[in-house]
Amino acid sequence: MDVRTLHEIDEELVKSEVAALKFLCTDFVGRKRLETVKDAKDLFQRLDEQDSLGEGHLLAELLYTIGRYDLLVSLGTSKAEVRKRLQDRRDSGSGVSSYRKMLYELSEAITNENLHAMKFLLNGLPRAKIGESATFLDVVAEMEKMQLLCEDNLDELQNVLENCDKQLTSKVEDFKKRHSTRKQTDSCESNMVITDAEESSTIDLPEKLTDVYPLTRRPRGWCLIINNYNFKKCKLPNRPGTNRDAEDLSELFSKMYFVLEVKTDLCSSEMRALVQEFAAKDHSQMDAFICCVLSHGGKGTVFGTDGIEVSIRDLTLPFARCPTLLGKPKVFFIQACQGDLYQRGMYIQEDSGVNRCEDTYEADARSVALSSIPIEADFLIGMATVEQYKSFRHVSNGSIFIQALCKQLNLGLQSKDDILSIMTKVNRDVSTQMLLGHKQMPEPRYTLTKKLVFTLD
Repeated sequence: MDVRTLHEIDEELVKSEVAALKFLCTDFVGRKRLETVKDAKDLFQRLDEQDSLGEGHLLAELLYTIGRYDLLVSLGTSKAEVRKRLQDRRDSGSGVSSYRKMLYELSEAITNENLHAMKFLLNGLPRAKIGESATFLDVVAEMEKMQLLCEDNLDELQNVLENCDKQLTSKVEDFKKRHSTRKQTDSCESNMVITDAEESSTIDLPEKLTDVYPLTRRPRGWCLIINNYNFKKCKLPNRPGTNRDAEDLSELFSKMYFVLEVKTDLCSSEMRALVQEFAAKDHSQMDAFICCVLSHGGKGTVFGTDGIEVSIRDLTLPFARCPTLLGKPKVFFIQACQGDLYQRGMYIQEDSGVNRCEDTYEADARSVALSSIPIEADFLIGMATVEQYKSFRHVSNGSIFIQALCKQLNLGLQSKDDILSIMTKVNRDVSTQMLLGHKQMPEPRYTLTKKLVFTLD
């Protein structure tokens, strides 16, 4: 976008409006990076780093949301045009989330008296973080950090508001109803089957989904591997052992007749550009697409070698829009942490009586903000770990997730197991290991509409 236009808008926004914009942008930029934002100019820079400014639609939506209709003129649009665009878009999943908009509307409606009462009732929050100067948006941000609030868990907020302002409670209730209806509608329209790690070992596909995706062409499709090792450009450590993962994945998918493309040490913008390039290819003579991303990561994101996060949604969405991949399986394997937490586990004595050496394992982690990963039909995203938790990588033997994946996929070529059965076995292999005193549980997320079976035929 034009720098002069952004400067003009920056000059017109007051401190409280900038704070509101920061809150609305939490899902785009990340809470940690927002901490350094002092004014709108800083915020615009962060959005630009994420390639979120584009043609100005997001900025127009942000200004519309906070009621600065006068500034829409600078973007060459108007209140009516933005309203129509938002109505046409409805709940497509792009733009500012309806959840954050709802919280912003509450912040505009709550009185100082009710805000004070709300702080008093929230005993679970640090008093220092919700003092006199803390706004409603500050309070709900702290609730999110303490996992007391998210789009799918509004009960605590609703209970507190119930004791402060019934009218505000009704706004939350209305949102919950709309959100529930939208989720049900989305599920029906896309005919999805979605599972998480806890369900993956027990859920069965309905009978109507027992058809198998055809994988008969040679080549089967593209296999794109993004292997990020060198993070010297930022404060993140390098990733020894990742080349072993890349080599084993390359050998495996080459054997399955996929065309390999391996890219190393890509910054965030290069990662986004690369997936756009592959999504623009003609896949009409191919049966599937595979993408493996090996990098540091956080909740819902992976990192470029410049230390800037890329949402997994940004990596998958271009392929959902690719017409020559319509109805074909699109498989993503992500080796990266999804947060800062360790998973607890109990030590199991091994028959050999030999203790496993753990000092050569590292975590692919850094804490980042909440980011959802909605996916369209015919996708499978194999995450190395569940959200909020670390994943582990041996500095010479590779990551435990990718190594378990390669092992089970190789075995599956002989047994002809479908991919969901294979991912269940990967979960079992990884979850039984104790690393640095902690456990790891992978998480497959899928919207496959048929069985996916890799073969050597």
